[in-house]
Amino acid sequence: MSNKIENPVVLIHKRENHDSYEVAITNGSHDYYDGLLMASVSPDEADNSFAVFAMVGYYMAAEIEKLRAQRDALAAENAALKESERAFDAMCAEEHGDNWVSELTETPATDAFLAEVRAQGVDAAIEAAKNLVAQEYEYKDFKAAQSDCCMHPGSDLVGKVEMTEWLVDFAAQLRKGGNQ
Repeated sequence: MSNKIENPVVLIHKRENHDSYEVAITNGSHDYYDGLLMASVSPDEADNSFAVFAMVGYYMAAEIEKLRAQRDALAAENAALKESERAFDAMCAEEHGDNWVSELTETPATDAFLAEVRAQGVDAAIEAAKNLVAQEYEYKDFKAAQSDCCMHPGSDLVGKVEMTEWLVDFAAQLRKGGNQ
């Protein structure tokens, strides 16, 4: 297929009383019969539907990327709103003193998402540190450097390996919601 579908909608329907599925990609429509690409597949069929399913996968991946971008934008907005709520609360508490009761909005989904984003940043640092340690000490990989630490107690290698291991624990702590 040479032209991209501008507003792809992927429809998947399981047929009643059959172990097969119908798949269609439309240009914005939610009606299966408006499909620009259509296929029907069951587990025991091996026809030319693979190409259509490959296209479905392509468009689904594109839609998932759009949804991720929207999710990330919403999370950033939520984080900014949450911070402005804290600032407003602090200002009111300062102005009204003991008469002010703080009631901050709980945002568990935003908190969990931001914790995962922070942890992914640490994960990237972990991978970079592992590669750096392995290269600096001329090991084939980080695991080899880890296992060799007992032979060099007190060396810089041990300190760098321990720091990298600490980062792994820190990422796990962030995922649990610590150090926000």
